[in-house]
Amino acid sequence: MGESKFFVDSNILTVKVIVAGPGGVGKTTLLKRYETNNYIPAISTIGINFLVRDIEVGDSILRIAYWDYAGEDRFKILFPGYCQGSSGAILAFDTSRMQTLSELPEWLKVIRTHNDPEIPIILLGNKIDAISEEKRDLARESANIFAKEFQLSGYYFCSAKEGDGIEAPFSHLGILISERNKKRRK
Repeated sequence: MGESKFFVDSNILTVKVIVAGPGGVGKTTLLKRYETNNYIPAISTIGINFLVRDIEVGDSILRIAYWDYAGEDRFKILFPGYCQGSSGAILAFDTSRMQTLSELPEWLKVIRTHNDPEIPIILLGNKIDAISEEKRDLARESANIFAKEFQLSGYYFCSAKEGDGIEAPFSHLGILISERNKKRRK
């Protein structure tokens, strides 16, 4: 009998995180920056892209499969099936097109309907490099109001192009997922 090539490590928790939001907000470019630390302009996602990344949380490893879902209307019908089984989510909007923030409640509703309604969800405003400081203040105020109103786990701003603010939202979400998993095991 042959030896198995697969093994289970009790210190590795594998989870799924959905990355969602309107088309053109930079979800794929953001994940490519997170993965490679390089700016790689992306073309529109067709369906879904994946990124798997391990992060250390305390004394364990969290293996996160990021599901980067296309934001165009023609793909929305598939979204409920793709987002099922998520342990967390990132809702992305474009700070240079603030109307994209107002499109997020419908994404949020689907995520909460097809998962535990209390999964950790981070709001992420991308393209902060493309707006003035005055508009950044307005974006922060709007994000703060949105995060409170929809009981999100926090909000962050980043620039996939410049590389600013990329690590923090992913780390924060990883910690929240890990803590939630530990509470569930007790």
